[in-house]
Amino acid sequence: MSSVNVTFNLKTAGFANYANQTLTFKLLQVSADKDDSTKPVVLPGIITATSGSDGTGSVALFANAESDIESTFEVIFPNREKGLFKIPLSAVTPGTITLAELLVDHVPGGSDAPQSSVYDAAVAYSIQRANHTGSLTLDSLPNGSITGTLAVANGGTNASSASAARTSLDAQEQKDVLDDLGALSAPDSDGQIIVATGAGAFNYESGATARTSLGAQEQKDVLDDLGALSAPASDGQFIVATGAGAFQYEPAATARTSLGLGTIATQASDSVNIDGGAIDGTVIGANNAAAVTGTTITASTKFAGAIDGTVGATTPAAGTFTSINVSDGNITNAGDINCDSISADDAATGLNVIFDGTDTGDNKITLTDNLASALDITESTSGSYLKFTTTDSGEKVVIGKALDISGATTAAAVTGTNVLASAQSGYNTGGTITQGTSITTAVSLDQPSGVITLFANDFGANSATSFTLNNNFIDINDVVVASFKTGHSQLTLTVTATANNSCTFTLYNPTGSGTGSITAVINFAIIKTSTT
Repeated sequence: MSSVNVTFNLKTAGFANYANQTLTFKLLQVSADKDDSTKPVVLPGIITATSGSDGTGSVALFANAESDIESTFEVIFPNREKGLFKIPLSAVTPGTITLAELLVDHVPGGSDAPQSSVYDAAVAYSIQRANHTGSLTLDSLPNGSITGTLAVANGGTNASSASAARTSLDAQEQKDVLDDLGALSAPDSDGQIIVATGAGAFNYESGATARTSLGAQEQKDVLDDLGALSAPASDGQFIVATGAGAFQYEPAATARTSLGLGTIATQASDSVNIDGGAIDGTVIGANNAAAVTGTTITASTKFAGAIDGTVGATTPAAGTFTSINVSDGNITNAGDINCDSISADDAATGLNVIFDGTDTGDNKITLTDNLASALDITESTSGSYLKFTTTDSGEKVVIGKALDISGATTAAAVTGTNVLASAQSGYNTGGTITQGTSITTAVSLDQPSGVITLFANDFGANSATSFTLNNNFIDINDVVVASFKTGHSQLTLTVTATANNSCTFTLYNPTGSGTGSITAVINFAIIKTSTT
């Protein structure tokens, strides 16, 4: 079948893009295309198209290829406005035409419009749309051609007479009231009021009679009672009713009693003294927080919010808390803290217990007497590191792990009545040195212990050979212990001199024969001594 691509560009009255809106195209008559190999008959129907974000769009519409009958469409716009157009045969060959051209230049009408009854009906339908906003004239309609009633829902009265319309609309006929009021004569005095006296009846009434009809009291009675008062005698007096029809002046204090006000009525907002009763549902310090002072403050459930300042400022009292969070603040001026454990709040920061007493003996940890383990410093998986035993006659400190006693650069002193090793005693640091040049060349090794490899030498018969060890660990009163790691059966080794930072080793061969060339190796260790 043949078709024509109809393009369109929707704009609002302000010429803005009419974006994402749907147009409905309705084919209004039966059409046929005998040029098509299938020779289809096209029935009236609907096809839609949607504008893009810029208001433009297109739609393919049926068009006769070779007959003289032009396809006629009705287009329904997004605002329900409608238009008619024909697709001219001349548009088939280029295959594209604009909707604007169709609506302006190709409106159905004239001698070439087929099936004119279809178009007449379409034109008649176009003026019947529900949202028509122009003027609709019915001058061409014959008299009496509009019959029946129009429902209230459609803007009518659902009636064909005035009385029936009032009934349908639940409206009152206003002329009835005017007729009833018209029956009154002119008023005969000032101040008269028109009052309904019955169904469809009105009458004039004076002030007293009208007050009775209104159920109102004549106010001049009260004015008469107030008129009996003399002029007030002083500033601040109140007029108070003292009985039926009686008033008198009362000063503030008496008026408060008459009003049933207690002493709180005379207290300033910033100086209120409440000596009894209950305060329920009241927020204290909502706008301007201030101190709350009381001999006893009892909460039936709990205190909510923050409690700042000192609790028990004058006479501190004990308080029981499930937990206290001071938000990284300080707890100061505390006496005894009785607790199960103290742990670090932040593992990255750790725990620092500071002993800052200024007098000797102020800083101490006091252990309980006569306990096999009065204090045990442990690690969860490695057991005890340091344990203090306070058992009577068996007090001791048990070191459960290796003990490394050292200073920053030099060994620190260990002082005791008895320093005993149950297994080994010695150094865990030392060094090695090899003698150069000759057997008498001095060597230097600054370690508390070590190994000296001597220069190769043939120790002759009945000979003594000496060399110096320079070592800043040696003091003049120290004992340097030395022995052969590798030597010779004819050789002996002694330390023949000790000085600050050095000592002298002497090797003897007291036999009558030489040793031959050997490389002797000496082990040594320094033992510290004291003259005090």
